[in-house]
Amino acid sequence: MKKIFLSLTIISVFASFVFAGGAGTTVFQVLNMPLTAYDSSLADISMLKHQNPANVPYNPYSFGFTQVFNIAQTKYSAAYADVPLTRNSGLGISFLYFDYGSMPRTYSDGSGGYTENGTFGANDKLVSLAYGLKLNKKISAGIAVKYIKQDIDDVSYSGFAGSVNTLWVAGKNTFVGAGINDIGPKIKEYNLPSDGYIGISQSVSSKTSLSAQFDAYYNDDAYDIKLAAETGVEFLMLRFGYDLPLKKQSFFDTNTNSLNNFTFGIGLDFKALSVDYAWLPKGDLGSTHMFSLLIRI
Repeated sequence: MKKIFLSLTIISVFASFVFAGGAGTTVFQVLNMPLTAYDSSLADISMLKHQNPANVPYNPYSFGFTQVFNIAQTKYSAAYADVPLTRNSGLGISFLYFDYGSMPRTYSDGSGGYTENGTFGANDKLVSLAYGLKLNKKISAGIAVKYIKQDIDDVSYSGFAGSVNTLWVAGKNTFVGAGINDIGPKIKEYNLPSDGYIGISQSVSSKTSLSAQFDAYYNDDAYDIKLAAETGVEFLMLRFGYDLPLKKQSFFDTNTNSLNNFTFGIGLDFKALSVDYAWLPKGDLGSTHMFSLLIRI
């Protein structure tokens, strides 16, 4: 069973790069939103994520909450829990809610212009169930199933997405991760923001690590390299991340603002409790502040 599970994972990861789709508009960008401030401060590198299915078998009984604040009139909240099943397996459960706020309802005035008449709302909901298994002392793998729903005024869309992930302990302080995230059928003729990745993380010391990851968002014809560093003293942790976008036809075509694509974070990590904060200076919604609380049982 373990050999079959590992074989399917490797084939899926390989196929995500070989059969990459063309450019196109994708829906449910909520799938790309980080679940925790820890994830966000480290550039949302998939192999480091708290509920990456391949990481779930290593998580103790725990539950947590995330709240996001930004200058836009939106609301973004998440709740998550980890449940060990055996010494080598576990479940990860999460719920994410994103409210786009109130927006003006516009109508054509018949002469090329528009008039406003009232407002309407929109929101995204995401429920995820992840299962992870340690295949041996060095390799773990996992899968996740996600249900997504979007409500815009009186119209609703929903669908499912899946992820397959692996983690390999390549050396005493070296970890390699690979996987495909958010694959699934089209929803209303639109693709999901699917992504294949491969990354590496190196522990320099017990409190310091460096990580890098290559991502291919093949339905969007977009690619990026994510870099992250974490260090700390005692229970205080400092985190930094950078997302370098790569374009297929223009390798160096990136935004020149020095703060764009950077993430910063601080964590207070105790045995039974972690409090994390992340700051995204130039996120899609402007300057964003993210707080997470994780309680271990």
